[in-house]
Amino acid sequence: MRRLLAVLVVAFFCLPLVAGAQTSLFAKPFVIVYPFSANASSVDREASSRLATIIATGMANSGKVTVIAPPPGTERKDYLSVARANHADYYVTGFISPLGTGVSVVEQVVSTVSGIVIASQSAQLTTYDEAAGQGDDLANRVSQHANRGLVGIGTPPPQASPTPAPSTGPEANLTKLFGRRKKATPTPKPTAKPSGEPIVSTVPAPPPTSAPRTVAAAVPAPTSQPPPAAAAPTGEYAILAVEGTADAALRELATQRLLTRSKGERAATAAEACASHKLKAVLSGTLALRPDLQYGGYSATLDLSAHDCAGKLIWRESHSNDAGGATAAQLATERAVDGAIGAYLNPPPKRKR
Repeated sequence: MRRLLAVLVVAFFCLPLVAGAQTSLFAKPFVIVYPFSANASSVDREASSRLATIIATGMANSGKVTVIAPPPGTERKDYLSVARANHADYYVTGFISPLGTGVSVVEQVVSTVSGIVIASQSAQLTTYDEAAGQGDDLANRVSQHANRGLVGIGTPPPQASPTPAPSTGPEANLTKLFGRRKKATPTPKPTAKPSGEPIVSTVPAPPPTSAPRTVAAAVPAPTSQPPPAAAAPTGEYAILAVEGTADAALRELATQRLLTRSKGERAATAAEACASHKLKAVLSGTLALRPDLQYGGYSATLDLSAHDCAGKLIWRESHSNDAGGATAAQLATERAVDGAIGAYLNPPPKRKR
């Protein structure tokens, strides 16, 4: 009995030490946040860069990732190579468009090991607090993906970050991001109002001053590690990246929507997808977008093809759709993709002769 009590006491006092050792195993990945691509002429380059800075600062403040400042002037086609050259494990990109009194953003997280999107989400933002909250959410997604191999160790899951409480003062409206800069005007002096009336500000609150560039300077470059093997596709369909003349962000949006609707797996090539396991089909497509000069908005066309693993074409159709409004390009793309993949997955029944 005494020996049993001694073993229980030792186990009880050693438990916190084991938990602390497991927690230290979790990696803190390095991330680059690139400026978002503007999807409308009313959003200038400075506005998209400012929103990316707010999101990057929110990611850095979460403490779950280390943010590296992107080299100025990096073009979209060089995002992956530049991120790898700066020893980043992931990079964040996307596009932004005006929506009512705020903005609509599509955010994509790309792994520099595989070069594919590991997370994608869209959001509608109206205040700087909401933009900073997106940074915390993206940091959670990156941390979970980077440490997915340690889930089985038994470390308790990280606690959810609290939602930022609304400030007592006015929140800056993101519509101030739109439009070209005009000549500077003197800041209006605030006038005293009765305590019972709400305070309305006409001047947007300044964005966070701490830029991710300072974080990068304080952190040494990570040591090189062998990249983990990419997971093999497990779905019935393999989806290749959508090509075509449309903007890269819209083509990526179309690819993500095909993945969601077909419940398929993304693949770099048809040969790579077919080598892993048996598939029903390999889907590929091209996306084209053109403005509607008569009614405004945009019209999108997706040419979708399905091949078997022998390379034989088994199905092909083109579907077009249009949309208007602030997010016309995005909405038209989604409608064209839905029409094409819907026609393939749900073909009309054959008529009996």
